[in-house]
Amino acid sequence: MVAAAVFALLPGYLVYRRSPTNPARRSSILQGMLLSSIFIWTLLGASLILCAAFLNEYNAGHEGVVGLVFGGSLLASLAFSGSMFLLARRFAIPGALNGMTRNSSAVPSILDSFDSLAQAMGVAADLREAAVGNAFSFSLHGRGIVALSGDIARSLSSEEVGAVLAHELSHIKNRDSFAKGLARLARLAFPFDPVIRLVEAAIHRERELLADRSSSVFTGKPLALASALLKACATPTPSIQGIGAGLCMGGNRKSLLSLYPDLEERIDLLVDLAKQARIGGSVTSSA
Repeated sequence: MVAAAVFALLPGYLVYRRSPTNPARRSSILQGMLLSSIFIWTLLGASLILCAAFLNEYNAGHEGVVGLVFGGSLLASLAFSGSMFLLARRFAIPGALNGMTRNSSAVPSILDSFDSLAQAMGVAADLREAAVGNAFSFSLHGRGIVALSGDIARSLSSEEVGAVLAHELSHIKNRDSFAKGLARLARLAFPFDPVIRLVEAAIHRERELLADRSSSVFTGKPLALASALLKACATPTPSIQGIGAGLCMGGNRKSLLSLYPDLEERIDLLVDLAKQARIGGSVTSSA
């Protein structure tokens, strides 16, 4: 069955590979692959249960049993997939994450600039101090939360802090809590499927790259974010497991199961964005 699931996801993977510089499209493709995996496994499970339940009727030659089993399996798989969507939307980030933040902001002096930035980006969010990690964001009960540790805030310049805040607000604007929460639920529901584990990690990486791009486009300062990432990754932080895994800003471990993009790749992409902005600005000035 794993081989069948891999074969069914092959077209999506080929399209994914053909979009190396478009994290938004790659993330959408990965979510489609994730939903396909969920559908395949739930269809199989429902088919086995219904086959066992109607085995006697099938042996007795009752008409319509095969159609009943197939139709029931299809409906059950659709219902399960829909339920996972609803659970991800409503409970992807449980209340336990409240224990990862403190109510006071990391640095009171940046609260006003944060509020202005959130308003300009059209994001309803509050700033809190991170009790673990360095910087992360999530959506809880319809409102965004951005958490920043005092240590990382004090180690960054004002431009770098603004770039980091824009990165985390981009996560909220792009509804990344939902995307990551759905991937996490799928892995918990089907821990035996290696494809889902790989897709979950890839979704995390693509959403990070998308937030990098969104932040850079909005602030116009991709190099400030690149500098902040280098500082964050140079500062050791405790490894966060379980529900908090993947919520920190930095990460430089190279692996297919890593929740973070390769640091060098992120920096290169941000430098390319800075070059494009400079070229665009030069063309505009010349005109």
